[in-house]
Amino acid sequence: MLDRAKIADDLLFGAEAIGKELQDLGIIEEDDENVESKVYYIAKTKKLPISKWGKTLTASRTKLANAVRALVA
Repeated sequence: MLDRAKIADDLLFGAEAIGKELQDLGIIEEDDENVESKVYYIAKTKKLPISKWGKTLTASRTKLANAVRALVA
């Protein structure tokens, strides 16, 4: 059975939330003023697993972390 709380905690909605996660992962610098525009660029170029739900960017914390680990490995 799916654990809905785990799934809900894993989902990120919006460039701001995704940007904060990417800052935590060390992909975007903490003091960067252009976080959201960098997230849109990363999504557009498909460098990381970021998708859209309507007009809203979405991502999975787990998939982002796995992709970052694969990039630095």
